[in-house]
Amino acid sequence: MKVLKRKCLVIASVAVMTIIMSMTVFAAGDEPVRVEAEGTILLGDDSTMGQAKAAALNNARRAALEKATGVEVRGSSTVYNYQLINDLVHTATRGIIVKENVMKSSCTARSEQVSCSARIEAWVKPLYTERRGNFAVKKAFVHRIDKIEVAASPVFQNNDEIIIRATANQDAYLSLFSVDQFGGISKLYPNEYVKQEKLPAGREIVFPEESQRQGGLKLKVRTPKGNKKAVESVLIIATKEKTALLEDRKDLDLTITDLMKELSEMDPSQWVEQTVGYEVRE
Repeated sequence: MKVLKRKCLVIASVAVMTIIMSMTVFAAGDEPVRVEAEGTILLGDDSTMGQAKAAALNNARRAALEKATGVEVRGSSTVYNYQLINDLVHTATRGIIVKENVMKSSCTARSEQVSCSARIEAWVKPLYTERRGNFAVKKAFVHRIDKIEVAASPVFQNNDEIIIRATANQDAYLSLFSVDQFGGISKLYPNEYVKQEKLPAGREIVFPEESQRQGGLKLKVRTPKGNKKAVESVLIIATKEKTALLEDRKDLDLTITDLMKELSEMDPSQWVEQTVGYEVRE
């Protein structure tokens, strides 16, 4: 996803993958658990070397989380559909990989298949959702600019302009992120053109709103180059206090893990999340 000079935010997949755990059985205390794990993947000729490397790293992360928790991580897809993204992001409130070192990453291409493997050491930290109370994002959906309707799994075409809507049940600051089908993440709001404001409980955020669109700020979805379709998500984070999430890392390739690492340093009662999935077709 790039911020263009005309202030058009283009949401497009990149070859980065991450994984977040579903359940957690940690030792006492909040200290991260260190584990080493390996992952491999065999993909077909329609996958790039970058996607294969990301998928192998994803599987290594999954194995690391299983070692740290003693519980099998749900979801075995190497390319996330929106249901899997929603599940993984939601369950990230239980525990996350807060640090990792890639010890090995290698690939081979034979005939029409790409095989990759990765080995990592990872530190997994627990989070405690029971501290949250009833704080929640109560409504969230994405729609085309000319078609306002709530759909469980909207489908867009290349270059469709979209709008994001969300509401929290308590006074909150909302942050909006685009998550691609490999776990890569881009911050949509707030941004250099639109400052974050605290919203009263029940007040809907509409992004971009009409005045912002008239000023040239628009959201458009696109499939990655060479792909005929992509499955992506919008991630909404609501915080009780103003928080500059990923502000000092604007020019880096980021993943969900980077965001969750920052969130893990906050009291879990101070933030909540919601995910909206959609598909983009060429």
